[in-house]
Amino acid sequence: MSLIIDNDGTISLYQGDSGEIVVSGLDSEKKYTVYFAIQDSDRNLIGEELQVAVSDSDTVTFVLTPEYTDLLKVPKNKPYEIYFYGIKACEDEQNIENTMFIADTTYGDLNRIIVYPRKVKGA
Repeated sequence: MSLIIDNDGTISLYQGDSGEIVVSGLDSEKKYTVYFAIQDSDRNLIGEELQVAVSDSDTVTFVLTPEYTDLLKVPKNKPYEIYFYGIKACEDEQNIENTMFIADTTYGDLNRIIVYPRKVKGA
């Protein structure tokens, strides 16, 4: 897997590669649906929001497939492209929604995904 998450929550990956994003800090006594979404610089949604239902755990894992990260295009004249992501935990029984972070960030900071061009097509 070629996905790296920096201390500030910035994700770096190659277009078309797979990887996992682990989100911790959930209350393990509650049931959640946790959502992950990627947007471009114009706030257009890239692909579909990913969602995972979780209960009895304080952690959830999102799996980014090669097909999903292939949607993250890098223009030929640029060494990389920057996208943005968000994570939201929705408590199923109480109708409560909370934006989450995978690193220590300041409120209002943008969560970046730096996408590098594909190195090789593969399977």
